[in-house]
Amino acid sequence: MNFLTGIFTSVVEGVSSYVSKKQDQKKLKIEHKSKIELLSMEAEVAVAKGVAFAKIELAKNGQMQDYDLDKIAMQNMEKSWKDELILIVFLIPMIMAFIPSLQDVAKVGFENIKSMPEWYRYIIMGMVIVIYGMRGLLKWLLQNKFNIKG
Repeated sequence: MNFLTGIFTSVVEGVSSYVSKKQDQKKLKIEHKSKIELLSMEAEVAVAKGVAFAKIELAKNGQMQDYDLDKIAMQNMEKSWKDELILIVFLIPMIMAFIPSLQDVAKVGFENIKSMPEWYRYIIMGMVIVIYGMRGLLKWLLQNKFNIKG
């Protein structure tokens, strides 16, 4: 009987050891899976933070670049005649509106401008905005009129 008990004890201990090792392996798998998921979430958060930071930096740089370009445009106005020419072109219809014999001519001129292609009118507006260093107004126009985000 001792012989059978010894064999039975060995088999039970072997099975018990096997089951115990399997449970330990399962536990380790679960722990590793949890650690991997945690690391994955941390990586996603880090990537999201990096993307957000990059967007903020791009926005800052874009605003700074717009400011610099507007500043350069305004500095160039001191040396340029085109600004005065554009100002005169825009003021002529205003002056004509106060001279009775030229009022109809001014109105016809605006009707002609109104009949021009829309793309052409927007190019002219864009040029004037850029020349006078008002890129913020151009961005507003693009975002609100054309839904262009930039």
